[in-house]
Amino acid sequence: MWPLKIAFVCISVCIVACSPKAEFLPDGENLKPAKVGEPYYLKVNILGGAVIGGPNWILGSVVPNDSGITLRNCLLPSWRITKDTKNLNDHNCVEIYGTPNKIGVIKIIIDGGMYGHMFARASEFSKNYKLQVVQP
Repeated sequence: MWPLKIAFVCISVCIVACSPKAEFLPDGENLKPAKVGEPYYLKVNILGGAVIGGPNWILGSVVPNDSGITLRNCLLPSWRITKDTKNLNDHNCVEIYGTPNKIGVIKIIIDGGMYGHMFARASEFSKNYKLQVVQP
């Protein structure tokens, strides 16, 4: 009876440990500062598994939405594109870009989900960044 209980506990721990967990690069809360009127660009990479997405899928939002900063998915690198590729977006990569138009803090929220696999169900993630906009 004990070996069966021990096996059950070990299998349960392995299954829970295999659940996809998102990690972000950059990993801190604060992004490199931006300047009013100057173009800004930064890539955020999402690691830990395949991110769920579609052709028009954008991960996240920008608050306030009239700040001049926008999000979009990166394009797939050329080595990952084949003649059968229908969606050229890289859902594990988000570009933060634009020209900020006012001083203050912009909140950038990147959220979505990761596909599950044989031993783990799909999981959700959310990452909040702060972008400080200063006078040039």
